[in-house]
Amino acid sequence: MNPLLQSCPDGAVACAEGWAVRFLAPDLLEYSHGQAACLVNVGTAASGRERRIYASESSSALFPQLREHLESALAHFKGQYVVV
Repeated sequence: MNPLLQSCPDGAVACAEGWAVRFLAPDLLEYSHGQAACLVNVGTAASGRERRIYASESSSALFPQLREHLESALAHFKGQYVVV
């Protein structure tokens, strides 16, 4: 687990580096870094065993480390998630 990450009372995962991620709904995450934010879709794999976080749909030059940040936050989420 990344020592810079912290689970917040509202369910968000925040990093001392200035980014955070939180669930808005079971199928939607909000990722923010500084003053910018984006929405990230979450779906269920065909097997039903894991939830997929679709980082590639939200990737942009504004969030070059989106995938890495989401992957580092996975240990703080309840359930089995994978970043795709």
